[in-house]
Amino acid sequence: MVCIAFSICTSCKKESRSLEVQLLYRNAKNGETLLGSKENVIKAIREGADIKIGWQSVGKTRKIEHLSSPIWLAILNEKEVVAYLDPQIFADTDWKNLSASYEDYENLYVEWRVVLTTSGNFDAVWYNRKSDSVVRRVPQNHEMTWFARF
Repeated sequence: MVCIAFSICTSCKKESRSLEVQLLYRNAKNGETLLGSKENVIKAIREGADIKIGWQSVGKTRKIEHLSSPIWLAILNEKEVVAYLDPQIFADTDWKNLSASYEDYENLYVEWRVVLTTSGNFDAVWYNRKSDSVVRRVPQNHEMTWFARF
């Protein structure tokens, strides 16, 4: 009886996720490795870790730090990781009061779609679902940090 209880408790421990987040890799805008390694990211994906990717945007009046979990990951030739983010619908944001507005209803049809890679590529596309067309595309490079929770 004691063995069964111990067995159940140890199997529960294995299934629970840790709250510890590990920094796996950071790339420069040009794709150069700043910290960690791409191999760490690939290993974490194969082990089933929850992956998060962080990057910053710096504008004239504000700096925004982003953190997102990809909805789809691909390992390319054992060397690079490609991550797709969940499409987002943007509101008009009042940054001073930190409020969102959806008064421009046409924006409700436009999704922001992003593909990120461990080589620093960041391809952002605004896609209008109503007209079935690309509104804007901004390929760019970003410093990115790749994290995992095991």
